[in-house]
Amino acid sequence: MPTHVSERPLTVGLGANIGLVAVKLFAGLSGRSQALLADALNSLLDVIAGAVAWVGLRVAKRPPDVTHHYGHQNAETVAALFVGLTIFATGGVIIRDAIVTLWEGRLVTPAIWTVAVAAGVIIVKTSLYFYTRRAVQQTPSLVVSATATDHLMDVAATAGALVGVAGAQFGWVFLDPIAAFWVAGIILFNGVNILRTNMTILLGKAPSRETMNHICETLTSTPGVLGLHRTKVRTAGTRLWVDTEILVDGNLSVREAHQIASAAGDRLIEAHPVVADVIVHIEPHSARRAAEGADPLSPRLLARSNSREEDTT
Repeated sequence: MPTHVSERPLTVGLGANIGLVAVKLFAGLSGRSQALLADALNSLLDVIAGAVAWVGLRVAKRPPDVTHHYGHQNAETVAALFVGLTIFATGGVIIRDAIVTLWEGRLVTPAIWTVAVAAGVIIVKTSLYFYTRRAVQQTPSLVVSATATDHLMDVAATAGALVGVAGAQFGWVFLDPIAAFWVAGIILFNGVNILRTNMTILLGKAPSRETMNHICETLTSTPGVLGLHRTKVRTAGTRLWVDTEILVDGNLSVREAHQIASAAGDRLIEAHPVVADVIVHIEPHSARRAAEGADPLSPRLLARSNSREEDTT
């Protein structure tokens, strides 16, 4: 993972969420708004998740060492998973509180000024989303991307709270706890998406068919490479690790074959900055190897496999 990924978007978001917890909690309690109290809990867990995300990003930047030969990139994925779990748990708690409120009939009209509070929160969170999203576009990061998505979901959640609070002012008091359900639904959806995305990365999921094809094309375009026998790629954090077997003329010396392998690896890293490291194995070219047989990990069959997976999603 590039060491120049900045923690600043996470720091800014963490500070903003701490302030929003205080504002929403005060407005929810003194203004008697179930929706804003639910949103306050959302922001409180955002603070916890943001702190973990910040630590995870710092750990992910550490270089390889004697106990972690491939670096610490997965710390970022673990942090993003924690963000997803926290978001998911928040939704469950909010749903429980809203059900209790409706069941017991504890319906009250929120203070009218809580409408302005909800509108102000939407403006703050929208600004945070665009700020964090811009940082992701400049330097890809799983945990920063998850944080940006969380900001966007908070906008939708608080919009629901705004509808509930405003509707209660017109006598539709039931809209306030109903809005809490809306907040919870948005939160749960967001949490599931973050969990699913980062769990597949933690399991070393291969990249898309398009990325695989680009990698294979880059390798085969290296002078001296007559084909590929097998290419495997795994994901860690936002980077890719490639393990490939190239086919070369079997009459070459070990030194000559090694030079071709080194050139192929260098070319791949230069053409694809997302590739962190490449292991290139050498195989003598033959008709059987070139045809790739029924090798389930051949580039050609990997592309077909990825195509089938995409068609089923």
